[in-house]
Amino acid sequence: MPMKIRLPEYKWQTFFVTGIANIITALSISSINIAMPIMAEEFGVSMTAISRLSLVFAVITSCTVLIFGRIADMFGYKRQFVAGFLFFALSSLLLPLLSHGLAGAVFFRCLQAVGSAMLVSITQALCNRTFPANERGKALGVNAVFVSLGLALGPSVGGLLLSYFSWRAVFIINAPIGLLGAIIAIIVLKKDELSPASLRDMDWLGSLLFAVSIGLITIVINFSTEWGFSSLRFIGCIAVGVFLLLLFILRESRIDKPLMNLTLFRKRTFSCANIASFCSYFLQQMNLFLVPFFLINILLMTSSHSGFIMLAMPLTMMLLSPFGGRLTDRYGSRGPALFGLCFLAAGGVLMSAMTDVTPAILVIVGMFLFGAGNAFSVVAINTAIFSAVPREQSGMASGMVATVRNLGQAMGVAFAATIMALRQSQYLARAAGEGLEVIDGRVFYMLAQRDTYYFSLFIIAVAVVCMLVIPGRAAKEVSH
Repeated sequence: MPMKIRLPEYKWQTFFVTGIANIITALSISSINIAMPIMAEEFGVSMTAISRLSLVFAVITSCTVLIFGRIADMFGYKRQFVAGFLFFALSSLLLPLLSHGLAGAVFFRCLQAVGSAMLVSITQALCNRTFPANERGKALGVNAVFVSLGLALGPSVGGLLLSYFSWRAVFIINAPIGLLGAIIAIIVLKKDELSPASLRDMDWLGSLLFAVSIGLITIVINFSTEWGFSSLRFIGCIAVGVFLLLLFILRESRIDKPLMNLTLFRKRTFSCANIASFCSYFLQQMNLFLVPFFLINILLMTSSHSGFIMLAMPLTMMLLSPFGGRLTDRYGSRGPALFGLCFLAAGGVLMSAMTDVTPAILVIVGMFLFGAGNAFSVVAINTAIFSAVPREQSGMASGMVATVRNLGQAMGVAFAATIMALRQSQYLARAAGEGLEVIDGRVFYMLAQRDTYYFSLFIIAVAVVCMLVIPGRAAKEVSH
């Protein structure tokens, strides 16, 4: 009698495809962090300038995930997954082959971000659609494991590649993974059901207003130290960005088929949880951006050694995220989220005290605290968000969640680079004014890093307040 091979349920097959998407996009975020100090030296640019590689990736993704979430709802998830994997793979291959300076690298990094947006805009929507409500927290928790796996592989794989090859290998490795993802998506995902929607149903004007406003505001913050906060360029760009954002909000509230369903923000759970999500990802990316520079430039570690130390954060997330999901399913989102935010606060305090003689074990502890904080808070917050969304709007909601996530990551990099540059220049100016001779500039770098982590405590406080004001009943309903 022939033996039958029992395949996993379709929901787990689908979940596997979303896992590959999460791995490849997270890998592209974390691997470049370990490569940026080396790229900055090769291109001859500053820390603030090279940070734009992380910034544009997060900004472009933030500006386009809503569009792709809406397109997926209209034209099907399978098509978009296959196209997203292939586009991401191609752009990842072209970046190292055709980039000979920072400008070229930024251009292809923008294209890579478009591929990322095509994928991340619908990963959580598939989980929300495929899994029943009582398994949603578990699904999102395990889904976060794939994100953590990508974040974990990034520093270690990137560090190893940098030990034997140039920084270009960090990007090339994404190409075969993207191709594999496209093949598996073709095989596993069910054929899309055709809908009567057309491209005319897309709110293109709203998409343009949102993309330009968010992109302009985020990028201007990164240029603030060069232009000056009182300069006409800075004030003008911020004013234009805010004006366009207000136009977007006005338009979305008046059209029949909006890009973003603003009525969802009338629900306190949805709006407060999204603010908390923004804060959580802000802190995650700020820390991932700062630590490699500290390890390589201050503690004078090699790229491979630094990569293995950075493993502590994503590995902790990978191990604890399923546990955070189970806690959320059982107790609701508020408790696990607050528990995770306490870990983040402890991590911020510890990292603020780092000096050039800090032992590596303390850095690992700090990364563990950030990893545990994100493991508990992110799953709980995302579950709270989707609990407030009708299932038929899953694609739009997933795009909105991804927008908030990537916007938080973009702002985390932008504010970290800006505060670091601003505080270092202020400390240098103060020393010069007092007639002190600057022997070791690393002292001012560490003071600026301390101030940046102090700012992170303010962001954590905002997230705590948001989770506390979520209605108690709504916080518990996510487990039912």
